[in-house]
Amino acid sequence: MNDAELRWLAEQAYWVDSLKNNKPYTPKEGNSYYYNSKNPNMGKFEVLKIKDNVENGMQAMAVAPIKNGKPDTSQVVIAFAGTNADDRLDILTDTQTVGLNKNTLDISTKLNFNGYNK
Repeated sequence: MNDAELRWLAEQAYWVDSLKNNKPYTPKEGNSYYYNSKNPNMGKFEVLKIKDNVENGMQAMAVAPIKNGKPDTSQVVIAFAGTNADDRLDILTDTQTVGLNKNTLDISTKLNFNGYNK
């Protein structure tokens, strides 16, 4: 895959978030999409696997480029969303795992912190 395709995959990884409203679509496993719908000549990719973890705010997808009408699984890419500043759970997860160097989380979606429960 080239840099332009990888940039589009990085953007679309944020669209995996089921709670995000302002996006063109939510990627689904087994579906194929254009890297850039405004430039179909860039080609398409197929979503092989999706992960939208509501416990820690992580979103990712495994994808493969479509070559000759089929997904080329020799070129699988894992595209994942970085920190979402609008998602308090994502911020708390990053603070604990990166900022505090913890390998386990002290929070859960079952807890209500500051009136926010995801």
